[in-house]
Amino acid sequence: MFIEYGELSTKVYEITKPINHSIDGDIEFYYHLLKNKKGKTLEAGVGTGRMLIPFLEKGLLIEGVDLSKEMLTQCEINLKKQQLTTPLFHQNLLDLNLETTYETIIMPTGSFCLLPKEKIGQVFQRFSGHLETGGELIFDIELPVDFKENQQETYSFPLTKETGILFTSHSQSIDWVNQKISYLHRYEYFEKGILKNSELSHFILYWYGINELKQLMTSFGFETTQVIRGYHKNEQASLFTFIAKKK
Repeated sequence: MFIEYGELSTKVYEITKPINHSIDGDIEFYYHLLKNKKGKTLEAGVGTGRMLIPFLEKGLLIEGVDLSKEMLTQCEINLKKQQLTTPLFHQNLLDLNLETTYETIIMPTGSFCLLPKEKIGQVFQRFSGHLETGGELIFDIELPVDFKENQQETYSFPLTKETGILFTSHSQSIDWVNQKISYLHRYEYFEKGILKNSELSHFILYWYGINELKQLMTSFGFETTQVIRGYHKNEQASLFTFIAKKK
């Protein structure tokens, strides 16, 4: 019934989060962390290459993996436009199985919160298996401080004079016991005012307590070295960056 990051949501993503578009300073923050590293970096949840491509342009050795074929297809298109190449992998992080090991794995902004909480240990195991000893795992989490139930917002995104996408986001519920929030996202593609295609996404985000996540990572062989709030720019932010080393 639902599709996550399909063709229409990828088109909206390209419009709202284009290549080199920094979200609250995330590109600058992550580049500062990676610029002096000599080994390879893997971006988990690479999407359309918003962060990957500017990093390649700056000379970083970075590859990408994503679950969405549509996102990876657009990423390939964006790479070709910039005359760049790098390996991209279509895999589920729960089953990550690459031949390469990395000095660093990154998962910026909200991507980590999309992973099913009951299987997060499996993801940590997969990440650990793809990191060199002493390698770093760097990812962001966000707390649902501004979430309001049963709120609906609609946005329109023109594609051409005759076509466009109508995007509706409905915040459904917050589950305090299982620490997750749920949205229903609808993407509708119109041509000359006639609905031609649509996608429905059940968008679920999970959150964690800071100490909860530290303890969980310790049990899977990681040592948390830093927790940074708001990319060092906003001490009131609901976003936290974890930097952890593989033991």
